[in-house]
Amino acid sequence: MIEALKLAACLPFLLYSSYSDLKTRRVSNRVWKLMLLSLSGFVLYETVQGGTSYVLGLLFSFFFIFALTYLLFRLKAFGGADAKALIVLSILVPVYPALELGGQNFPLLGVPLHGLFSLTVFENALLLTAIVPLGIFCYNLFHFSPVMLKNPFYMLVAYRVNIGELRLLLEKGRRIRLIEHFEFENEKLVPHFTGNGIVLNLNAISRLEAHTSKGLMESFIWVTPGLPFMVPISAGFLTAVVLGDPIFYLIIKFIEYWNLLF
Repeated sequence: MIEALKLAACLPFLLYSSYSDLKTRRVSNRVWKLMLLSLSGFVLYETVQGGTSYVLGLLFSFFFIFALTYLLFRLKAFGGADAKALIVLSILVPVYPALELGGQNFPLLGVPLHGLFSLTVFENALLLTAIVPLGIFCYNLFHFSPVMLKNPFYMLVAYRVNIGELRLLLEKGRRIRLIEHFEFENEKLVPHFTGNGIVLNLNAISRLEAHTSKGLMESFIWVTPGLPFMVPISAGFLTAVVLGDPIFYLIIKFIEYWNLLF
C-alpha cells in the first residue's frame, strides 16, 4: 500500500512538469525540490523498514541515474528538467515497485531483472518518443514534395513551412525550432544541420526574410516541433507502473526464443 501511495503522490508533480514544459519549455527547480521534500517521508519510512539493503539500493539507483543523465546532459541530448525528474525518481523509487490491486499484479510484464524503476521510466520515454518521428514522417508523406529528397533524414524530425508564415506561427505560440543554420561559404548561403535546433524568434525570422528577399535561399525552411521530453517521461512513468519494461521484456523473450532455436 505504501508503494501505491508514493507512486500516486509522484504523479501530480510529473503532470504539472509536463504541462509547464509544454507551455513554456521550462520547469522550475522548485517543482523537484518540493517533490523531493514532500515525499521524503516515504523514503524515511522505507529506509527504516528495508534497512541496509534498501539504502544500498537507493545509493546504486541514484548514482547510476545521475551518471547516465549527466552524460546525456553534457552531450546536449538531455534537458536539465528531464535529468532532475529522473534523479528525483531514482531517490523516491529506488526499488522497482510490485503492486497488487484488485487481484491483479502490476507491472503486467513483471519486474525487470535490473530492478531500476527510473531506468525503466527512461527506456519507456525513449520508446514513446520514437512514435513522434513516425507521425512527422507520415505528415511529410501527405505533404510530399520532390525537394524533400535532398534531405530524406529531415522527414523524420521536421517539416517544411513557408518563411512568410513564420511570424504568424510565432504569434500563435507555436514553439517550433529551426533545424538548420545558415552560413556564407564562398559568397553562397549554405545550410548546416543542427541537432538541438535553433529557437525561432523575431530576429531569426528577420534574417531568413532578408535572405529570401535577396534570393539567397528558397522560401521554405525545415522546422521541428521539438516535443518536450517531460511528456514522454510522465507517460513512461505510468507505463512502468502498469505495464513494466517492454524493451527489457522483448530482449528477454528474444534471448529465450534464440536459445530454443539453437
